[in-house]
Amino acid sequence: MAKSRPDRGIEDMRQLPLGLTLAGLLLAGTTAPAVAETLEELDALSDLTATEAGGIAAAREAAGRGELLDALAMLERTLGAFPRSAEALLLHAQYLCAIDDRQGGLVELRLLRERDYQDNALEDVRTFCGGN
Repeated sequence: MAKSRPDRGIEDMRQLPLGLTLAGLLLAGTTAPAVAETLEELDALSDLTATEAGGIAAAREAAGRGELLDALAMLERTLGAFPRSAEALLLHAQYLCAIDDRQGGLVELRLLRERDYQDNALEDVRTFCGGN
């Protein structure tokens, strides 16, 4: 049986986009905050993110508690089912900036269109991320 090299897994993860890295950490059960630790919690999470509005609300609630990695994970689940959700995309970019992944947030913001948002919401997140 081949020996496992724990440092190699970390090196491989550095090559992945942050969203995939977060998802990998959550699935691997590492020290990153886990959104769901039991089957019951996973079922509850699936129910919360089954609709676009539910996933966004759950992410906002987690972010309100300061659980930004959990909020990002919920948004990623939501975006998996609703990839064109303007609100989820904007929140995802904002939360990336909030965890100090400014580059990731700005890359996502460049893909969004002003016409999909009201009341300068996109501009406000750009300012938050320092991308004016």
